[in-house]
Amino acid sequence: MKYALVILCLLPAMCLCQKKPAPKPVASMLSSYDVSGKDARVVKLPHLISEVSGIVMTEDGRLLCHDDERGVVYQIDYTNGEISKSFSLGNFGVKEDFEDIAVAGGLVYLAASNGVLFEFPEAENGRSVEFKMYKTFLTSRNDVEGLCFDAPTKSLLLLCKESPGKSYHNQRAIYAFSLRTKSLATTPRFLIPLKQVTQTSDKHEFKPSAIARHPKSGTYFVVAAHGSTIIELSADGAVVVQQSINRKVNPHPEGIAFTPDLTLILCNDGQGERGTLSMYAPKK
Repeated sequence: MKYALVILCLLPAMCLCQKKPAPKPVASMLSSYDVSGKDARVVKLPHLISEVSGIVMTEDGRLLCHDDERGVVYQIDYTNGEISKSFSLGNFGVKEDFEDIAVAGGLVYLAASNGVLFEFPEAENGRSVEFKMYKTFLTSRNDVEGLCFDAPTKSLLLLCKESPGKSYHNQRAIYAFSLRTKSLATTPRFLIPLKQVTQTSDKHEFKPSAIARHPKSGTYFVVAAHGSTIIELSADGAVVVQQSINRKVNPHPEGIAFTPDLTLILCNDGQGERGTLSMYAPKK
């Protein structure tokens, strides 16, 4: 009887020592696209938007984009690259270092590299539109390069190319801007440890330039022009997989979006030449 009591007393301790089951691996959606290969449909953009810096797909399946120096938004027919319409912030288009674009709740947002967000409704062709500005604590030192709408949290995600903040060395940061409170969270939503990003194809340090949430999986695709690579983050920000971007097809990828049929689109700054859209259909 004495031995039985000893065994029973040990059982709770033994249960506590059991290892927790390992988290299930996240299925990769990035693996469905061959961005490292040459098999992409490439569409050239007009010279007017050769310096295309960001793209976004609207809820009704239209592609909006912008260049990186003036507050002018263009609607592009992504099947042929033609401009369907354009409208400006203010009468002449605000001058700023615009880096990416997002759409949420019927409004359009542009992010500048100094962390300022511009909010405005979509306008008709040739019109100008009034806008609101939201200044954040991010600056040009952080160099905001990416912006996307995160529907589950009703927020915008701001992707920093450079400094992640004083306490986050050797990482890249993604901050969340609440659309409810119109304020930026003081700590990053996600941190990408540079040690988890493998050596990039062009031997450059990973410096991201665009972000988009995959409509089906809810994972996040982060593109780096400086590094010619793309990584996929899980819903909680863990690095799932990485893939090199073919530089001959995408010499300077600055934006990313998904069509309604889940085709992945990368936009390339023309660097003085014509910008391009590169489209990758998912593997079946």
